[in-house]
Amino acid sequence: MEKNNFFLKRLNDLLINVPEQDRKEMLYDFEEHFSIGFANGKTENEMIEELGDPAIIARDLLAEYKMTKTETVKSSPTIIKSIFAGSSLTFFNLIFILGPALGIFGIYVGLCGAAITLTLSPLALIGSLIFNGFEDFLFLFFASMVTFSLGILLSIAMIYLGKFLYRLALSYVKFNVRIIKGEKGAIVA
Repeated sequence: MEKNNFFLKRLNDLLINVPEQDRKEMLYDFEEHFSIGFANGKTENEMIEELGDPAIIARDLLAEYKMTKTETVKSSPTIIKSIFAGSSLTFFNLIFILGPALGIFGIYVGLCGAAITLTLSPLALIGSLIFNGFEDFLFLFFASMVTFSLGILLSIAMIYLGKFLYRLALSYVKFNVRIIKGEKGAIVA
């Protein structure tokens, strides 16, 4: 009985920030677990091993408690503000952000296509040699090397530009979420 008392005391100490009534309810479940375990013939060590580390259990219980507390504390004015902010942002994003974003995305896709085309252009040299012979071989060879090099450089630039655009879009979405939640750091009038 000493080990389960130690387990429950440790769990109680870790949950000290939870109000006493809620903490008693949480601990009651574990006391019941020990009672049922003893009735089934399990040892203290087996039951404590089944439950795991009290610190991890306390962390999970605190997270769950804070989540349920946050859900019940939300008042209707906060919810109405969030709905208003969300609908306003939706209209703003549709009118002012969607068009330029689609335009930038279209330009990006076009440049990616150009990079792929330039990179694969040496394949055109093979076709040209088959149909036209070897008269302009040196010119076509060096021209295809230049276009291949430009394609590789443009491909590298598109990778970096794609990462930048992804981070930019992600930060804009996070900014929108902060505005809807009404968190600090978001511009709210």
